[in-house]
Amino acid sequence: MKKMKTYIAALLLAPAFVACNQEKVDELTAENRELSNQKQELNSELEAYMKTFNDIETNLKEIKEREESINLSTSDNIEYEEGDSKEAVVNDIQAINTLMAENRQKIEQLQSKLNTNSKEFKRLVANLNRRIKEKDEELVALKEDLENLNIEKEQLAKNVEDLTYTVDTLSTIKSKQSEVIASQTEKIENQTEVLNEAYVAIGTFKDLENEKVVTKEGGLLGIGRTEKLKSDFNDKAFSKIDKTKVNSIPVFAKKVELVTNHPLGSYELSVNDEEEVEKLVILDPDKFWNSSKYLVVVVN
Repeated sequence: MKKMKTYIAALLLAPAFVACNQEKVDELTAENRELSNQKQELNSELEAYMKTFNDIETNLKEIKEREESINLSTSDNIEYEEGDSKEAVVNDIQAINTLMAENRQKIEQLQSKLNTNSKEFKRLVANLNRRIKEKDEELVALKEDLENLNIEKEQLAKNVEDLTYTVDTLSTIKSKQSEVIASQTEKIENQTEVLNEAYVAIGTFKDLENEKVVTKEGGLLGIGRTEKLKSDFNDKAFSKIDKTKVNSIPVFAKKVELVTNHPLGSYELSVNDEEEVEKLVILDPDKFWNSSKYLVVVVN
């Protein structure tokens, strides 16, 4: 009677064990899907950032060329007509002003496109906006000085230096975004590896019993007892495999019995010319591993 109670208790615990495994798989699958979506969103944000970043670099290069043009126009070593020199400098300064306005607009676009709650990012963008506003005010003063060609070369160099700082700051943002993407990618890969794990134990009943993997339950006076997976089995007795890559498991035995539950039709036993079961072939991996990620095979 005591053995019968133990058998009934094991039957009641088995569905809970399977349900627990399935619940864990579902939880990991949902988290994996969420992480994949996050990675896609981060990639889209990074692409928008890179386009704006490259545009600002192009503007910076042109500003540098305009500065060199102004240096030539106002050099004491080259003789120019006063009207031509003044007009050239005015055109260059106006072009710089336009480029800075474009940079301000591009940073505003970057702020609206990159979807992040990072306080550090918001602080950096706010600082960039403040810097560009300062440069706009400086250009207004430069325009007033153009009437007498009183151009301060040091100020232009300062403008370029500040814009270089802007690019360096954006580079820092890019680096941080790349680190986030790398971290999310690694987490997704780790979760995928866990989801694809399966465990196999093969041996005689005696060996598996000694390894605390299987036991016999039920029957009457030792007759009709069935082999079962222990509820507190020793997981160290199992070999880990990737169920997406392994579709056949070598057996080499005259008689084979699957202790764990795997639906008929999801696998077949391949027999050689000597009527020996050579291997277990998994025909439908999703169906085969659906009930349990553990496979226990008793051989004789």
